[in-house]
Amino acid sequence: MLRRVNPVILLGLTMVIALSLALSAGAQSGGGSPGDAVGAAMGQVGKPYVFGTDGPDTFSCAGLVRFALRSAGVDANAPWGHGEYLGAYPNVSSPEPGDVVVYPSGVAMYVGGGTVVMANEVDGSVGTYPIDSIGTPVGFARPPYGGAADAVGSDPAMVDPAAVNPASLDPAVPAEEAPVEPLMPV
Repeated sequence: MLRRVNPVILLGLTMVIALSLALSAGAQSGGGSPGDAVGAAMGQVGKPYVFGTDGPDTFSCAGLVRFALRSAGVDANAPWGHGEYLGAYPNVSSPEPGDVVVYPSGVAMYVGGGTVVMANEVDGSVGTYPIDSIGTPVGFARPPYGGAADAVGSDPAMVDPAAVNPASLDPAVPAEEAPVEPLMPV
């Protein structure tokens, strides 16, 4: 025996499917908010530092940023190399919460108020630090929050990734050969 489908239920199911597809597409092309990424990173404070890991139990500096961006649905394939962030995302002249702060020997996420969250090898854990206590930032990169292809206020001339001396981004290069002395290991 055939039953009639209630048009209201059919419309509701159609809307649910359409919204699910839209959310899925948004997560693949960038999404989430800076607050989502900052919250994901801050939720890891106190977890151990382990080189080359990106969670959920241990983190390297790049691994923490990758974890935060992936958890927020912003970039499932965020870079591993800290200098790569300057080429992957628009560069900005001053950071806002959720921006990636690139140092000569590491990477962190800006949380606001002059503070970053970072997996710190020296301390052996994820923690928060004054932005200048890690060293002098090489540049700031803005991930594609909300699916934006380009960030408002981006300044591509701030740091030209091709102009950055790779030696300044490689902790294996002795400090006397690098133009910027790494103040903290990756």
